[in-house]
Amino acid sequence: MMTGKIDYFVLSDFNIAQTPVPVHVGDMILKYHINPGELVREEIGYAMWPSERSSWRPRVWEIARGRSGNSQHCYGEKPDGTFDLEAKGATDWTCRNFLVNKDDFLEAIINFTQYTRIAVYNTFIHCDYKVTNSGRRELYSSDSNSNWVLKRVLDE
Repeated sequence: MMTGKIDYFVLSDFNIAQTPVPVHVGDMILKYHINPGELVREEIGYAMWPSERSSWRPRVWEIARGRSGNSQHCYGEKPDGTFDLEAKGATDWTCRNFLVNKDDFLEAIINFTQYTRIAVYNTFIHCDYKVTNSGRRELYSSDSNSNWVLKRVLDE
């Protein structure tokens, strides 16, 4: 895990399984996570990174861990190995001194990205682009069982 300030992100920072990433998934990571992440990092001025390299999670990796395989982290990977090419994925972001910096970090994510679902956990902030029930960007808190509670609808 990265702990110091870095000047750039690399794709392996976003690959929890450390296996080959399909080219279109790499493109989505760059466009929808790395590029906005660089804006956030520039704003906050301290180190941030994908928590546990948690962005791209291959479906097989998810299933091997008892998960459904339908996570936003799977970037639209289907059971037959094909992909929803419009899926924009998810990243679990964390930062230096998360507990101290969490509020500023969250505000920068809200202000400098277009993530539609932002869920605050104890050590990271989950961010994805899944369409919400309200059709707007939504902020959630997460309990100890990873259940999300809607805190507010953003951009109102």
